[in-house]
Parts: sequence; structure tokens; C-alpha cells
Amino acid sequence: MFLFLLVWAFLWYIPIPPRRFSWKTLSRIVSLFIGLFLFFIIQLFETPLSVFVYLLIFLRLFVAFIESAFMLRRVNLENDDSTSHYPRPRLPWKASLKIQRKIVGVLFLIYLLSASTMIIFGQIQRVSNAAYFNNSFVKSGSGLPFNGTIPDNMVRLVTEELARSIARRHMSEFGSNMRILDCHITKSPEGKLVWVAAIGSTNVLAENYVKGFVIIDATDPTATPELVQSEFVVGEELWWDHDIHFRSYMGDMAKSYGVAYATWNMTSNNLTYVLTRYNVGFDLIRIYETPLVYDSQGNTYRETNSSNIPFWITQIYDENWLEEMINEMGSFRRGDGFDYWAGGLLWIIPPSRERFQMTEDTRYVVDPETNDSVALVCVNPVGNQRTLAGVFKATREGVFFYDFKLADYISGMTAEDLVEGRLPKPAIGIYHAEMPLL
Repeated sequence: MFLFLLVWAFLWYIPIPPRRFSWKTLSRIVSLFIGLFLFFIIQLFETPLSVFVYLLIFLRLFVAFIESAFMLRRVNLENDDSTSHYPRPRLPWKASLKIQRKIVGVLFLIYLLSASTMIIFGQIQRVSNAAYFNNSFVKSGSGLPFNGTIPDNMVRLVTEELARSIARRHMSEFGSNMRILDCHITKSPEGKLVWVAAIGSTNVLAENYVKGFVIIDATDPTATPELVQSEFVVGEELWWDHDIHFRSYMGDMAKSYGVAYATWNMTSNNLTYVLTRYNVGFDLIRIYETPLVYDSQGNTYRETNSSNIPFWITQIYDENWLEEMINEMGSFRRGDGFDYWAGGLLWIIPPSRERFQMTEDTRYVVDPETNDSVALVCVNPVGNQRTLAGVFKATREGVFFYDFKLADYISGMTAEDLVEGRLPKPAIGIYHAEMPLL
């Protein structure tokens, strides 16, 4: 990141087009500070390097256009008769054109066309993302996602909101001024589904580390949670390079970093932090990358490839990446391929009937056949949230798509409404169905 900052500062300091200048010139210092301010803002969003470079090019060219076309000159307001028409004091600066207006218009039109071309390129690459995901990961599944029944002791009954509530009730052992930094679901060494809530200080400037963890049984809301006194120097919502996302971003700006969760390294039985990620190239295609694993001291384990990901890493795909790619695939699906105009165009191009979209969150369950954690994503036909179009099952072997368009299944939202409608109305409040699962 520091090397890129030097390049960024140099490009913002020198004039474009290049010409002789004094390093003490006010315009160059102002341009440098504008560039550094933009750099600070963009890096706060952990923008991948490819998008960062594109932003550098277009932002710098826009400022160069303003510098080349316009100039500010100081005026003497005491000798300016036009100030008598203004009841309020005016600034002693006046903007004027350096070049002819026609040339300014042509240059601005060229810049506008270039920026529009980049936007169109980004939209077209959404179709390429859908094709990449379909060709590299998606496989056709037959029958149902599971051939067996999930055991009762492995059915998740605790939502994230309930898990956070339980953790708040049992985190007094960590002391005062504590808060929940993050809460994610994983598998314990005993093979049970659990929520792991990371606990940290409300003042991360003074105590910039994870204090410990609260382990909540995801299958039994009445079970007593377990407290683990294990400090980590990296984690979510910490300050500067102790934040696991920002530390990874400073190490490799080309990647985009997603979900970070604590889980157990089954070989050593120690807690570790896993960070999911993907790579955004200059072609704007989001390429899958294997997760990073951090120990309690903030050191990374040996990086793995997709063929030897440790079995104890329960979420091998970034959840945001998975959902975005499924939505891209569903938005542009037409027949066996993908079409940018799958949504239709007025009366000229009819919409595709194969499109689908996500309307429910990703569910992580234990596969009764492999005893491994898998992600289930239900999709519905576009414009109809009441019926089920299919289910994606993300496993280590790939992402299997089960097409239920002809099966006439109801959606999870419809199942929630049916359950809520059959329950007697309570004296106070309402019943709310959660986590429908096929």
C-alpha cells in the first residue's frame, strides 16, 4: 500500500500535461492534498487495486482538465465597479478560461465518453462474472439437496440476533466496557453447530485486541454458553492493522476481503480466525481465492489452494461473493447461456423466463451425508417471491444447483406466512417465523 501511495502522490503532484513548475507552487500543493484526501477516502472502503487504479486515472484526468481549462486570478475589489451591484462582500478571486470554450467542450465530451465507456465495460463484465461462476463452480444437481434427514440435534434453532442476546447476558466475566465485535456460525471440535461471538473493548484505541469468545449452542437455545478466555491481536471492528480486513488489505490490495469468523484448527484444537476473500482483476471479474487463516498472534498460516483446503474451515466461499455471483447468474440467465438483455428491452427484446433472484439469506447447515458444513441459497423467479425456482448447495466439491422450476415448491417466505397464520394470536406482540429451510 505504501508503494502505491507514493505513486498516487507523485501523479497528483506533477502537472498533467507535464510542464516546468516550481515545487513550491500553491496549485501543485493543493492538488497533492486533494489526491491524498481522495486516497484516504478510497482506502477506507478497502477498494481492490484494479478499481483503485481506474479511480486514479479518471479522478486525476478530471482534475487535470479543470487545471488546464480554468484559472483563478486575484482581483482588486476596490477598483472593480461590478462589486457595487452586490449587497454582500465577494471573494477576491475570479475564475476564467485558459483556452477557448469550444476546446473546453470537446475535452469535456471526450472525458465524458471515456467515463461512460468504462461504466458500460463494468456492466458488460457482469455477464462475464455470471459465465465465470457458472463454468467454474456450478454443477447440476438431481433430486433434493439432501438424500437423508438432518438429525434433530443438528438443526439450527438459534438466529444470530438470539445468539448475540445470549452472549450479552453471559459476557460479564470479561469485565466492563465490553461489546460483541462479531458473531458467526461454525462447527465445534465435537462436531456441533455453534455461534462464536468475539468479545472486545468499547475503547479499541486503549485495548486493541479480542478479549475472548462466547460459544453458543446453535441447536439448543436453552443451553448454557461456554466462555473462552483467549486473546487475539486481530479481529473484526478493531483499530488500524489489528482489524483483520485492513491488515490483509495492506498486505495485498488486489484482493477483496469478506466474512471473517473464528473457528477451531482441528489439528491443534486451537481457535483461529478465517478470512474469506476473492480477487478483482483489471477485467473486473471476481475470481475466487482460498481463505486466509490467522493465529492468535496475527500470523498467517501457509496459504492453501482449492484442492487442499483444511476440513475444519467451515465457510470456504465468501458469503457476499457467493450471493453476488448467484444474483448475477440469475439476472442474465437465458436458456443455457447468459444475455445482458435477459431482462428485456421495451418491445424489442422479450425478457427471459429462466431468470431468478435471491430473496432469502444464505443458510449454513450440516450435511447429514458428509457431516460437513454447507451453504444453502434458495432462489425465486424474478417478480415472484412466493414460489421456489431452485436451490444452490455450496460444498467443497463445487456449487450444485437444483432446478425446482417444475416441482411447484413454495418459497421460504410463503412457508413463514403459512406458519404464522396457523398460530393463535398471542395476547401481546406477534409471532415471527425465522429461518425457513428446505
